[in-house]
Amino acid sequence: MGWDVINLEIKRCRSMSDVGERIRCLKELFERTQDGMVAFALGEELEACGNMEEALQYFEKAETLFPLARYKEMAKSAISRIREKIQRNKEKIKGAKLTPPSVSSMIKLSEINLNEYDQQTTLFVVACSKTKIWDINESAPEFVPARMAYQGDDFKKFLKWVEESGLEQKGFRWLILSAKYGYIEPWHPICNYSVTFSDEATGPISDETLCRQVLYQTRWGVLLRRFRTVICVGNELYLNKVKNSFKTAGSNVIRAST
Repeated sequence: MGWDVINLEIKRCRSMSDVGERIRCLKELFERTQDGMVAFALGEELEACGNMEEALQYFEKAETLFPLARYKEMAKSAISRIREKIQRNKEKIKGAKLTPPSVSSMIKLSEINLNEYDQQTTLFVVACSKTKIWDINESAPEFVPARMAYQGDDFKKFLKWVEESGLEQKGFRWLILSAKYGYIEPWHPICNYSVTFSDEATGPISDETLCRQVLYQTRWGVLLRRFRTVICVGNELYLNKVKNSFKTAGSNVIRAST
């Protein structure tokens, strides 16, 4: 089974509304493919359910199966994060529920103190980019995970900050706001497209659909409307899209720059 087909199958499994069905689908896919990306997706779903021990097993399998160093590093980061969570659970350490600072003006990512935020209720949202991997590498597969597909300068700066800050290892979640797909997870496979919020003629996702995603959809098994603080990394247009879609949820939206 080719990589393009595997990514499509991962997308199909993760689009199921029931988390149990998603996990069952991914496990069946893994049995057939023994693929590292499938194992990683399984790890994410199991982590979202709180099944840390089994999630760790699949992240470890992903590290072993991934052929490229950059994928292995992603798996290592996940392994480190899960091991820390398991240790905290064993020691019965309960993190304090901190009230995030109220910020009205734009702040820099480098100035954010993650210790002031609750990783369970804080969500980072980064804008997608016009430049994509297909603009750089014409032989890239038809479908590529979003975090690897977007190649804009600000997006790459955000990824660098994610790595340097240990955002994922500390248990924080982040999504990409795509003009085509809406709110997508970093490993969500995407194809090449030319859609922009600034030009309605290109057919961007509607404000109503974005609001419905926030109100009714889950990521990692968590309803998007449950996030109390949303930190948006993007221009004014993207900030307004985030503010509008999280308005009904009553979330505190903060703008950050790279």
